Amino acid sequence: MANKELHNKIIRGTYGKIWVDGELFAHVKSFEAKASLNYESVDVNGKLGTYQRYTGHSVAGTIVLHKIDSGMAARLAVGARSGSMPEFKVVTSLADPDSVGAERVELLNVTFDELMLTKFENKKVGEESVPFKAADFNFLEMIV
Repeated sequence: MANKELHNKIIRGTYGKIWVDGELFAHVKSFEAKASLNYESVDVNGKLGTYQRYTGHSVAGTIVLHKIDSGMAARLAVGARSGSMPEFKVVTSLADPDSVGAERVELLNVTFDELMLTKFENKKVGEESVPFKAADFNFLEMIV
């Protein structure tokens, strides 16, 4: 019978939020961040298999925003033209009221990879996709 209620515990993205340098981005459509685990192949003498040695991680993702202002352009344009790009801190929260807790992740030393200069399409709601990379991450809260 416990599984009967399981569908109501599935976390809905509707309750996801992000903050960039402490500022809530209320116009987020979607967000994704992944840590890729990097390995180097190691051949061990006398063994036929190839082993893997962990060498670090890299973090990358994409923020998709509903286009309501030039906020991202304002954050990046001066640095792009001057050669001194800023780094940011991004904090995410996913806290569905029906779930058993919240998941919060902190991304550190975030750099945005693209600066959207302009984009539009007839009869379409405007959105802006902003890919990024980060040097590191921390789980601030986990659902376990």
